[in-house]
Amino acid sequence: MHSKIMRSFCVGSFKLDVGTLYRQPGYQFTNKWAVLTDPADIGTGVRGYLKCDISVSGKGDAVQQSQKFTDAEEQISKNLLLPEGFPSERPWARFYVKVYRAEGLPRNNSSLMANVTKAFIGDNTALVDPYVMVSFFKQTGRTSTQKSTANPVWNEQVVFKEMFPPLCQRLKVQVWDEGSMNDVAIGTHYIDLRRISNEQDGDRGFLPTFGPAWINIYGSARNFSLGDDNTEGIGEGVSYRGRVYLELAVEILSGAAGAVPKLAGAVKDVKPGKAGGKDPKSTGAGGGAGAGGGPGEEDKIKAMEPEVLPVDPPPELYEEDKDSLLLFGAVFEASMIDRKIGDKPISFELSVGTHGNMLEPPVPPSGGGIRRARTPEPQDPDSSLGGGSPSLIWPLLSEPQEPPRNLCQSSTPAEKPVIIDGNRYYTYLPIHKKKPCVHVISSWEDCSYRLHNSNMLENVAVMFEEGVARAAELNRLSDPEAEPHLLRVFQEFCMDARNFIVFVEGKPKKSNLTLLDKKRSTMCKQELESVIAEAKSLCGKKRKVRSVKDMLQDAVRLTQRVRFLVEEPQHTIPDVFVWLLSNNKRVAYARVPARHLLYSANPEERGRDCGAIQTLHLKPPGKRVAGMWSVQAKLDFYLWLGSTRDSAHMLENLPAGFEPATGGATEPGTPPAHLFYAEQHRFQLRAHMYQARGLIAGDSTGFSDPFARVTFNSHSLTTNIINQTLTPTWNQTLLMSKLVLQGALSQLADEPPRVTVEVYDDDTLGKAEYLGSTVVVPEVRLAHQAYSPPQLQYSPLYCGNLSGGDLLAAFELLEVPEAGESSLPALETTEGQIYPVPANIRPVLSLYRLEVLFWGLRELKKVQLLSVDRPQLFIECSGKCLRSSVIQSYKSNPNFTTLVDTVDLELPEKEHLLPPLSLSVVDWRAFGRSTLVGSHVINNLKTIKYIPPPPRPVASPSLLPPPSPVPPRGTLSRKGSSYHPAETGPTATLTNQDFLISMEKELPPIQLPPVIQAGPDTKSLKKSPQSRQRAMADEAAESVLDWWSKYYASLDKTHQTCRLLCVAVGPLQGLLSEGVESLVSGPQEGETKKKHWKGKEQVLEQAPPPAKLATLKIYDKELEAEFGSFEDWVNTFELFRGKANDEEGTNEDRFVGKFKGRFCLYKLSEEEGEGGVTGQEAGKMKVNRGIPPNAAVELLIRVYIVSASNLHPADPDGNSDPYIVLRLGKTEIKDRDNYIPKQLNPVFGRSFEFQATFPRESLLTVVIYDFDLVGGDDLIGETRIDLENRFYSRHRATCGLPQQYCIDGYNAWRDSLKPSELLTKLCKDQRLDGPHFQPGCITVGDRVFHGKTLFMDEDEPLESYEHLSLRILHRWTEIAGPECRLVPEHIETRTLYHKSRPGMDQGQLQMWVDMFPVDMPPPGPSVDISPRKPKGYELRIIIWNTEDVVLEDTNLLTGQQSSDIYIKGWLKGFEEDRQETDVHYNSLTGEGNFNWRFVFPFSYLPAEKVMVVSKRQSIFSLDKTEQKLPAILVLQVWDFDRLSSDDFIGTVELDLNGFPRGAKSAKACKLDMLTSGEKVSIFQQKRIRGWWPFSKSRELTGKTEAEFHLVTSEEAEKNPVGRARKEPEPLEKPNRPDTSFSWFMNPFKCFFHLVWKNYKKYIILGLVLLVTALFLALLLYTLPGAISQKIVNG
Repeated sequence: MHSKIMRSFCVGSFKLDVGTLYRQPGYQFTNKWAVLTDPADIGTGVRGYLKCDISVSGKGDAVQQSQKFTDAEEQISKNLLLPEGFPSERPWARFYVKVYRAEGLPRNNSSLMANVTKAFIGDNTALVDPYVMVSFFKQTGRTSTQKSTANPVWNEQVVFKEMFPPLCQRLKVQVWDEGSMNDVAIGTHYIDLRRISNEQDGDRGFLPTFGPAWINIYGSARNFSLGDDNTEGIGEGVSYRGRVYLELAVEILSGAAGAVPKLAGAVKDVKPGKAGGKDPKSTGAGGGAGAGGGPGEEDKIKAMEPEVLPVDPPPELYEEDKDSLLLFGAVFEASMIDRKIGDKPISFELSVGTHGNMLEPPVPPSGGGIRRARTPEPQDPDSSLGGGSPSLIWPLLSEPQEPPRNLCQSSTPAEKPVIIDGNRYYTYLPIHKKKPCVHVISSWEDCSYRLHNSNMLENVAVMFEEGVARAAELNRLSDPEAEPHLLRVFQEFCMDARNFIVFVEGKPKKSNLTLLDKKRSTMCKQELESVIAEAKSLCGKKRKVRSVKDMLQDAVRLTQRVRFLVEEPQHTIPDVFVWLLSNNKRVAYARVPARHLLYSANPEERGRDCGAIQTLHLKPPGKRVAGMWSVQAKLDFYLWLGSTRDSAHMLENLPAGFEPATGGATEPGTPPAHLFYAEQHRFQLRAHMYQARGLIAGDSTGFSDPFARVTFNSHSLTTNIINQTLTPTWNQTLLMSKLVLQGALSQLADEPPRVTVEVYDDDTLGKAEYLGSTVVVPEVRLAHQAYSPPQLQYSPLYCGNLSGGDLLAAFELLEVPEAGESSLPALETTEGQIYPVPANIRPVLSLYRLEVLFWGLRELKKVQLLSVDRPQLFIECSGKCLRSSVIQSYKSNPNFTTLVDTVDLELPEKEHLLPPLSLSVVDWRAFGRSTLVGSHVINNLKTIKYIPPPPRPVASPSLLPPPSPVPPRGTLSRKGSSYHPAETGPTATLTNQDFLISMEKELPPIQLPPVIQAGPDTKSLKKSPQSRQRAMADEAAESVLDWWSKYYASLDKTHQTCRLLCVAVGPLQGLLSEGVESLVSGPQEGETKKKHWKGKEQVLEQAPPPAKLATLKIYDKELEAEFGSFEDWVNTFELFRGKANDEEGTNEDRFVGKFKGRFCLYKLSEEEGEGGVTGQEAGKMKVNRGIPPNAAVELLIRVYIVSASNLHPADPDGNSDPYIVLRLGKTEIKDRDNYIPKQLNPVFGRSFEFQATFPRESLLTVVIYDFDLVGGDDLIGETRIDLENRFYSRHRATCGLPQQYCIDGYNAWRDSLKPSELLTKLCKDQRLDGPHFQPGCITVGDRVFHGKTLFMDEDEPLESYEHLSLRILHRWTEIAGPECRLVPEHIETRTLYHKSRPGMDQGQLQMWVDMFPVDMPPPGPSVDISPRKPKGYELRIIIWNTEDVVLEDTNLLTGQQSSDIYIKGWLKGFEEDRQETDVHYNSLTGEGNFNWRFVFPFSYLPAEKVMVVSKRQSIFSLDKTEQKLPAILVLQVWDFDRLSSDDFIGTVELDLNGFPRGAKSAKACKLDMLTSGEKVSIFQQKRIRGWWPFSKSRELTGKTEAEFHLVTSEEAEKNPVGRARKEPEPLEKPNRPDTSFSWFMNPFKCFFHLVWKNYKKYIILGLVLLVTALFLALLLYTLPGAISQKIVNG
């Protein structure tokens, strides 16, 4: 809460992490209410609600639009800002993170001072000072610091307090090294709460739980240099930094702030120390605290901080529970080593955890919490380690302990690389016959069962995903085998999943299982059973008939559910790291999950890469630069990880022929030092590089100079450079001879070495720029196999995370026979040592013709600071180029003079091999110079292939009967005229080609009859006929049909919330009486016919049939999204220029213009291919059919802006003052004077007219600005409309088709052509016969449409075909096809965008555009859409009496209860006009008498059923803010207190449009009448009197008698009344009892009524006693003096 005087304080807070937001549909929450709570006081509950939109998007991402509602249309409880499935009421919970110990932390202190000391002294033995920091949802807690240890013990817990389920799904655990100057992060680990919990209901679900178990932390590499370690958990950790032993548990609180947790029993007393010490990055406060506060704010902040408490240590860990693991690796190939690295000897290091790390040896555990051995127990002799296997000797460990370092050979011998043949940038290691081996022995807890289960689940998931991907590919190719294949995939998955469940249930249970192990096992089985049941429902015999696309969507969703189960959160064994060392420094690495390498005797449990040769691309540590080739070396590595008991199996999967060299050891299972292979095989690699498409633009011109580099083993070759293209065609075969490979030929054929292809952009002056790369598998042909040419295939290129295009190539690896390479298939003759791709590999070509429609260029930007003046378009495809005509003056006419041209191309017959098509625009300048403006590439030519239209069914003329009229029932809508239906003739027999069009009933002229006859169904109404006549007459007087009537009727139809008003009272039905919900349709067809009711005939023809109000179509999106961007006649291609990467910006920054044109590609026959295109054939081309000439066209354009919604606030107060700016060509219209103050949902109701000429002025820009009195106006958002596309489209978006034809009135026809003329024009454009007009029917082509054409005009018959023609136009898709659907009368909703916030929604704009050619007949007048002006009303309320008001006060003297009653009243929105009655003092029975009048003037819109409130928000506001609020009256009863604040007793809120009718007496007034009973409207009833109840907390607290009277402002001026009891028309003072008085104003009356009446006897007795006492006192006082005087005087 902000305060200018006092310090601000936090009212409530709401927290949401970005991960939860990103998992929502569209990555956003829209129009949601966030629940505000106070974490410092969880007992207070909800502190409020905040409505907001939250979205997350990357640069250039488009934000999905969602439907938004106003506050009045939604319920907060049903629209909370929570993910789907979360409960609306979330309890508070405590999250206990128990940190026990750590081990394996780095040896060296990483603080700044330690590095300085090391630099001067050279001390390398200092240990770190670690502490653990736990972060959860902006709350951070840290443990104490343990000094100088790599194996610290904490035994502390961090307790977080957060609502459950939390909106943050990740918990961050970091280990820090405390320094004297700054703290440094050592490593980070994230715990995903979704993986350690189950949100299902009942026994299936469980709270988040973890461990106690080890978590591995990873960080940056440490080269022992100053400031090298800065790990924050962002990105992939490149080095193992230790592990932490911890536990996590969650406890749900009962809701009370002081609830005692159940887990608190295990907590000891808080010990002193640094448990709540400093946080190097942030304070421990949560994110919900304010930036200050009063005296209690610091206590609140402390209450929100997580607690750090000591905790009992976990059960002791024994070394004998660990298992010794062997990690074995063999280097088969090391190539593509960067030249900078290869200048010095290099070696490769293999490590798991700290084991094998040569530069950072492990520190032995300190022994805290770990015992070396248990108490000796009798053991079975057969249960010894290894069970007598051959591997028993080799482990050399009599008991599990830290393995000696001399047993580990973790690095290969250092060797200097050799430069690769044909490439000076790469080197390789010459290890042809002697493959170096490495091995590492480590000891870890025996938790391999977790990883084995994950491997089994992954095998199931991979098989499922591959099957679904194959089915998706078949479906993409329209293969009929897609569905059967998908059904087989479902069945195979069900079998695999069932086998997993059976296998897991049959395994013996482990004794060291954690709670999460048990819960997770049950969850996996239950989830798999659920997926199995769903898969069976999709493939069963009783499945629903669904498309393959829908089944694939369900299958992908199921694969995601199975994939989620694979990852094991409690992994124990760290990942395996492969490091490239150069000069004793780590320069590149690869990280391999240990689970993928783990061995098991069961093949299903074995890791996917166990005992296999992997191709690893080593990356440099640290942040990688986007767009750079970051691979430092390519390594083929054989890896195996398993228990030392299984070490005999580590060489089982080696390629045949390799012999281990153990270095003198003879024991089986001993890791060899090298692998030898005596036999070698000679191969030849042929890389057939044909072409590429969609490459990244590497030059400022928007093109690249691409060449490809192919690397295989120790060889590398490059292709030629193709200048200035994004679609290079190399057509070149790269030949790599004298390749020597080791291994069995069968294994080489099954798993050949990979080929790496890199694509670069050649730069003359600098280094070649990386564009992308891919890794492909060559096809192997052995010497004894028959040769068959490979097939060209597209391989995707990637440049980092960006798509770099596709490469079309084929790679074959041919074994060289004994006869030599000359016996291999010969290549074509060379040209300058360049081999073209062989003809049997190149695609089979056919002759195609490409027809191009050159329409024009649009929105061209300046190039090299000069405007484009004489542009020309170049089209390049398959080596041929087609040029357009040169536009002589782009500013005067941006269209091409030559409309159509063709070119014949030789293209592949296979569609997926079709080459790309590139478009380039060049600007011709002085002295013959040309400058590239921009380019565009069409990668998929299938989109422009010609598809012949389906033939239209033509009926035989003999089948068409002579048309004859049909007598339909209907009327003609004409305001101001008297048209009545007449019979048109007998009924004709309809054939299959005849259509009967039933004309809907339309609204006749509104005329109020002097006497309205009620129908027989009026008995069901409670109102009398006279009152109903009066109410409807008043409503008709208030409701005037205008364009807004049609608008709200359309909203009513769109939302489908209209209700039928079953009152047959003549032509007044269907008028606006209920706002949006009052626009009522007439009875359905057939209801006006005769009906039988209780044996009697009921005729509803006593009154004219009810009419239906005309409506229009309201689209919740752009019109282009509904009609395909109106590209049915021409396509728009965006032109780009400049480099395409993250550094240079997105496509919006590279955009330079648009080309409008069309392509048509079709195959030619042999006869057509022999000759060219003649002049006569040019007019018969396919591409320009139905295309008009591109000459200049003058138009009248009308733009209607209805309203805007959800505008982005532009002012500091969260509002905007929007106004409209229109731009069309050089014309600009600013509507600044008509800005709407302080509105985010303004109703503009503005229309504008333009005179425009196409094509110069074809882009309409609608801009919404924020009005500022001082300074420049702020841009809120803008939207652009291509009017030219709409004008020439076959959808006819020039002027929408209304649903009804009317001559005048609110629905008057506004098009320049009448329906019959428009129908004639469309038939001519579509080359259809007709239309032929005959009485009662219209013939179009082979179809006959029957309908009403004869009407009565002033008792004279009139033949009109307009209504029937309009109905035919609405069914035009049945005649011309769905691609010719006509645009109806509409309002489109366009999204506003801002350049500085690309893709972000800045609001929506409701509008439409009409266009009329000047050479056509003039259109009708523009539609008046000016906003309705509210009508003035005055509500007069007389408060007569109250009854049964709760008595709040108690008299101290008498104990009698009473209340000082008064009434408050106001209209919501007019709180400053709150009025109060006088006080009825000392009411003893709850009765109050007032005779008090409230007078509330207000403005009201009857059609919208809302009040219009205009007022200034502050004294500094220049304009009034207008709000539309429901008309709600609030009456409250209070108890008056003189010396303290008044007491609230009860309230009642009455909606003036529909509130319960008042009770006739106080006894009949009950609380349930507010929710049930008849509703009345003060706008219809005008005057009403009765009793209404007051309530508080849903309990009756009183009743009031009131009288309501509603008058208009004009009536109020004629007959004014005074407020309270004042003139004019004063009210009499109420006759209140004598007990009604104020004790403060009438003390004597108060004494008489409260004291004298009750204590009269006691008062009199007291006075008597007082007088007597005074007499006796005086007597005793004067008696001694009198006696003495008497004695003296004698």
